[in-house]
Amino acid sequence: MALSGSSRSFRMPLSAVIVAVSGASILALGQAPGGRGGWRGGPGLPGATPEQTQAVAAMNAALADPMSAVTAARTELTQAVFASVKNDAAITSALDKVRSAELALAQKRAEEFAKLQSGPNKLSAEQVAALIAAAGRGGGPPWPGARGGRAGN
Repeated sequence: MALSGSSRSFRMPLSAVIVAVSGASILALGQAPGGRGGWRGGPGLPGATPEQTQAVAAMNAALADPMSAVTAARTELTQAVFASVKNDAAITSALDKVRSAELALAQKRAEEFAKLQSGPNKLSAEQVAALIAAAGRGGGPPWPGARGGRAGN
């Protein structure tokens, strides 16, 4: 698919657009309060204290607005891609909105993670690896059968 805007042009296959839309946002691993790092009954972050669990939940709560903006931008892009009449300008505009929303989310996530890591509830390397693993699967907990992730749901 060739996309062209007022001052730029590039080629991108439809499959790449769909992958970009579905995989662009890295969702932080959220934790529900209750239990040692529990995720709605699942195992949670490895060795997490209740305070760490709450800190991660607070970090994720701070990401709600930018995550909503990403979702709205993705929806607009999906609608533009699957419109009954192809409109390259609408696709390019929607893609630019996804990029902007993703950048704002990434910056906010980095800011909130830095706050978490500079406080008393700093996550261990193993816990950070669990967050990264969850993000690589599109968000949610990285444990089979836990709600919110792809495995088992």
